[in-house]
Amino acid sequence: MKKIYIWIIALVALAGIGYLSFGHHEAKSKNETLTVGIMAGDKHTDEQWKIIKANAKKEGLDLKIKTFTDYTQPNAALEGGDIDVNAFQHYIFLNDWNKAHKTDLVPVGETVLVAGRLYSDKHKSLKSIPDGGTVAISNAKITQGRTLLLLQNAGLIKVNKDAKDPTLKDITENKKNLQFKEVGTDQLVRVLPEVDLASIDPSFIVNSGRSINSAIYVRPIDKSQHDGTNIIVTTKKKQHSEAIKKFVKAYQSKNVAEYIDYKSGTGQVAVWKGAPTVK
Repeated sequence: MKKIYIWIIALVALAGIGYLSFGHHEAKSKNETLTVGIMAGDKHTDEQWKIIKANAKKEGLDLKIKTFTDYTQPNAALEGGDIDVNAFQHYIFLNDWNKAHKTDLVPVGETVLVAGRLYSDKHKSLKSIPDGGTVAISNAKITQGRTLLLLQNAGLIKVNKDAKDPTLKDITENKKNLQFKEVGTDQLVRVLPEVDLASIDPSFIVNSGRSINSAIYVRPIDKSQHDGTNIIVTTKKKQHSEAIKKFVKAYQSKNVAEYIDYKSGTGQVAVWKGAPTVK
């Protein structure tokens, strides 16, 4: 009988130890989860987010990445509570969105600047673009304004100086009488053989098997281009939360900057405060 009691006590003790160990493990592994909205990208984008997710995990935060294919979706999802934060837009787009939708989404951190590039299958320089030539341009507002400013920087057109996010209606000078063909952002590579010139997002160029270095014009990166800087955005309610702070820290890390600047092949440059200077 005494042996039976000893066995019972031993089993209870083991069960208690097992429970405490399991419970401790559960508590330790239960990180807070944050859902992040981004635009669908390429293998380089995926690699970048692997680094960010690993950084976040060290801070006790699990990131759930939700991808979108339409630029109107991430802010709508954020406002609707489907995601907690997004990272895809620049200041101009956010300001326009808030005005148009009467929302108060807020930026909580800067990320990258993209070097605008112009591509052509027909011409090797801007000088070769003929009078009346056709330029393919995105029909998405978030990229169209930047493309027009890029064309102005290249000396092909001029736009209204008061238009921070210009549209085709804001073109004030077009000496070559360029014709503009508006297409979906994801269709720009496909129509490139049919037009004289196009501005295409680096991720689409990379996904098509082309090199971003095949551009016939590259606008120099200028960190003073504040309005065109990409940002992390969330709601007013969540902007000061610990989870958002941890996410911004995970993104704005040295290993993320080094990947963006030197390994991503996207032509982007990390521009947040404290980001390493590109050599």
